[in-house]
Amino acid sequence: MKISDRLMGGLLILFSLAILYEISSFPSVPGQSVGSDLMPRIIAFGFILGGLSLIITDLRRTDRARLVSFGNWIKDQRRVLQALVILLGTASFIPFVNDIGFPLLSAILLIALFLVFQLRIIVAIPVSVVAAFAIHTIFNKLFLVPLPWGLLEPIAW
Repeated sequence: MKISDRLMGGLLILFSLAILYEISSFPSVPGQSVGSDLMPRIIAFGFILGGLSLIITDLRRTDRARLVSFGNWIKDQRRVLQALVILLGTASFIPFVNDIGFPLLSAILLIALFLVFQLRIIVAIPVSVVAAFAIHTIFNKLFLVPLPWGLLEPIAW
């Protein structure tokens, strides 16, 4: 799948505007000339410049393509299923991670991804479980980011 630079630039600018809108509600820090909105504001303006650059570069091209074009993979049902599993797995993560928990939901999604990409189940299950718990432990213990345990709260360490 190919996405036009015009479309990507426009999406990048929209994303930047959403960032700027969100940081407008950040509180100012008393006694300082800069606040907590400085870094996101710099990044947002950088994204706007990048988006404008993509749009201008694409408009100058003589061989402009369609905004979105799909390759031959769209005709292959297995490839479409793989794309859908990635998208649905990612989209389902946010609403369900607090109730199910990071380790369990991550393991389930990794198993689904491994199986749809034709990894053997005997490999997919242990690798997914170990990876999910390793990532959870690294974030909890090393980075001090408390990822939700969800259903596994009784065995939380």
